[in-house]
Amino acid sequence: MEMSAVGPIFRNPAEIAAFFARAAPFVDADSLQVQVDMHLSLDRIGNFEQLADNAGEMNAIFEILSEVERQGFDDGRQLPHLVIFPQGWAAMLRHPDCGARDGQAMVRVLICPCHPDDTEAVRGTLVALLAGLQDSTGRSRSTPPLIARRDMEWPADLAPVFDRDSVEAAFKQLMADDSRHDDRRIRSDVIDDHLRWLAANRPVAAPLRRDVTPAPVASSRGGTVDLKHHVVNMRFGELSRDGAFQTDASDVAAIADRARDWIDQGSGRRLVIYAHGGLVSEGLALEYARSTAAWWLENDVYPVFCIWESDALSVIWQMIAQQFGRRDTRGFDLGGIRDAAIEGLVQMFGRGIWGTMKNSARQCSAPGDRHGLTLLARELGRVFGPDAPIDLVGHSAGSIVLLHLLPVLRQAGCPAQSLQTLAPAATTALYRSGLAAGGATLRHRIYTMTDTAERDDNVVGIYGKSLLYLVAFGFEPSRPTPVSGLQRDLLGDTALVTGLAEWVNGVTREALVFSPSPNGTPQRLRSSATSHGGFDNDAATMWSVMRFIRGPGHDARITPFPEGARSVRGGDDMLPQLPDDLRQYLALMDQPAAAAPTAADRVNNPPATAHQPARIALTIGIDHYAGSARLQGCGRDSDSWRDLLEQRGYQVTQITGPERTHRDALVAHLRDFVARGRAGDSLIWHYSGHGMEVMPEFGTDNDDGDMARDQAIVASNNSIGIDAQLDHALIDDQIHTLLQALNPAAQMHVFLDSCHSGTATRLAMSGRPRSLGTLRKAHYVPHGRSFTMPPTGTRGTGYEGSNHVLYSASSAIQTAQENGSPVMGVFSRAVRDMLAGNPGAMTNAQFRARINALTVGNNQTPGVYCDPARMDHNFPLV
Repeated sequence: MEMSAVGPIFRNPAEIAAFFARAAPFVDADSLQVQVDMHLSLDRIGNFEQLADNAGEMNAIFEILSEVERQGFDDGRQLPHLVIFPQGWAAMLRHPDCGARDGQAMVRVLICPCHPDDTEAVRGTLVALLAGLQDSTGRSRSTPPLIARRDMEWPADLAPVFDRDSVEAAFKQLMADDSRHDDRRIRSDVIDDHLRWLAANRPVAAPLRRDVTPAPVASSRGGTVDLKHHVVNMRFGELSRDGAFQTDASDVAAIADRARDWIDQGSGRRLVIYAHGGLVSEGLALEYARSTAAWWLENDVYPVFCIWESDALSVIWQMIAQQFGRRDTRGFDLGGIRDAAIEGLVQMFGRGIWGTMKNSARQCSAPGDRHGLTLLARELGRVFGPDAPIDLVGHSAGSIVLLHLLPVLRQAGCPAQSLQTLAPAATTALYRSGLAAGGATLRHRIYTMTDTAERDDNVVGIYGKSLLYLVAFGFEPSRPTPVSGLQRDLLGDTALVTGLAEWVNGVTREALVFSPSPNGTPQRLRSSATSHGGFDNDAATMWSVMRFIRGPGHDARITPFPEGARSVRGGDDMLPQLPDDLRQYLALMDQPAAAAPTAADRVNNPPATAHQPARIALTIGIDHYAGSARLQGCGRDSDSWRDLLEQRGYQVTQITGPERTHRDALVAHLRDFVARGRAGDSLIWHYSGHGMEVMPEFGTDNDDGDMARDQAIVASNNSIGIDAQLDHALIDDQIHTLLQALNPAAQMHVFLDSCHSGTATRLAMSGRPRSLGTLRKAHYVPHGRSFTMPPTGTRGTGYEGSNHVLYSASSAIQTAQENGSPVMGVFSRAVRDMLAGNPGAMTNAQFRARINALTVGNNQTPGVYCDPARMDHNFPLV
């Protein structure tokens, strides 16, 4: 028996959870059972502790694995699938499908001899493996997938360490812990490598991947729904006379009449036009309509489903398959082909199909009596007029359909009142033009994933990122094309973000929802989707969609989204249509080709370790403001922060000088900085410069007498005039939106040595205040989120559930000073002096007390603003 290359080595349960959360596309077993044993003697080589003392933990693991191989060969046994080591690490030696029969896998887990002191670590790893293996089959159960008690005795050698009852109890506790899903968001290079190994070592004879999408269930809500009254079926934009469902002009007119009659029978009822994604078959789209129509109706919304029979993905795959079939792949180097190869293949064979699909979306609203949505708009205008209660919801490429529909509805005299898109595949350019055509009263919201989640997603288990990445880098003519559903492209388009939030006076939080939402997010702004195809059946997302349509006051009456609703993602159903050779080629093209290592190779060249937590910092100091607003100590602050951060192991990016600190540059620097953070990383952002606050003018209709205001940092290109100052400031809510892109498993700490209230002339202090004062603008509506003030009219700090900690140089009613010789910010100097004294470990609350003691007499009180639970966390710089 020859042992193949050692597979994944997991160092903790979090890595196990992150791996198995993405392993399902490469595991074919429908179910599995796990056998646990300790049939291993280490008398010949010594125990793990002895080996680790002599050669280190990693080399100890390889010595033991070599012994596992030797003993297995001598006894004629198969290698175990997984081996657990005393410190809680685990190694995968065989694919879980190895040895599977009739869809049933028998997974052997070997536990190395260990001491009772290792109980928690070893049992914790075993329980994590049991949960992960179960997740990989797409099944859910409350008991671990161990072989039944009647068929397996618990290993006698393991009983002194822990018994089966304790494993089952720990497994049940893990299943009940909602936070276990947080580990699934962790992304690292090593997890990607582990998944490549899993794909490469998939048994050659394994059946094609099963469909892990939940099957639809009949809805018991509201009785039977006749889809004839809710579906407009189109083919290349025209009403379809073919396929499983036909629609003609009389059907469209009947839908409009029936919708009007139904809406007239109840108070506040509405109509939604829903457009599915572009990589979807007619059958899947009809199935989704069938399983969700009753839910819309019971929430007083009449659904009209636009089914446009695009199904482009199957055509693209078949074109690639035909091309692949003409190649001589003997000797072909699969190891050098990764995601870029898929993008290249899609560019060659899929770009034309994608273009045709986009044209089909546009043709739905083209002029003419046969174009389905043009006819629908005309009929809705006939029955409703200008006050039509019409809302639009589109998923993926369905956003393209609806953006072209917006001006047609206006021309028909029945403009849409809202547009919500889920992971939109429209380009940012199309989205901008669509918003302009929708009218000033149109309410908008985009739901899409964080960039981290996009990179954790995959396309049918083949392409290693989300479908939107494939759109940007493969389907569109230029590479990459900015796509509105990619967080990095969306936040990089200032004009688009401004247009999206214009209906709510610039509150981007109301217009942009990034999934998965952090803890503490209000239910109306929540999404839990973790895949491109998962938005349209994610209960949290669809509740938010319904709440946006129904408005405030209906929360208690909104019913849960049906659990049986099937996501209309389309992709999973395309893969089984591929020939076996192409499926294997695509599954393996991301794998490094390498010979099995020798024992010496394992010692001298251990596998790559998991991503090591990094320390990353960005320091910005702005002295160069126009005229009398110029400061003197901010650049020196930045130098001080750079030095103290580098001394503590941070990789520091320093930004000073007017050419690098204008507003757009600040947005770009901050966006790129946040995007660098990965699981376990510590990020620190420091800013020294002017701040200001913005609030309504006295006596205007938005001056309600409370303290509502926005706080902002000011870019170097700030200029005279109210609008000009606003254009060159970065408002607190905008910064909050940028910080939402942070990897959920990373830590962010923000140090602001600026002030956000008072005026530059009100206080006579020794030193220069870093404030441009209070900007009062007529009819200005504060966003409701600020750096240092609690939200108006609510309880709490406003930082509940926040993903970062803010250290501010002054309170909401103070200015931050710079003084001394040489000139520095009072706050930055105090931090430098405190750290120079090697103060030892302290919590954030203790830091606040110490820094306040160092700034006495400067008329400013530094503060720490964060989720209350984080006040007891360690201050990051000691």
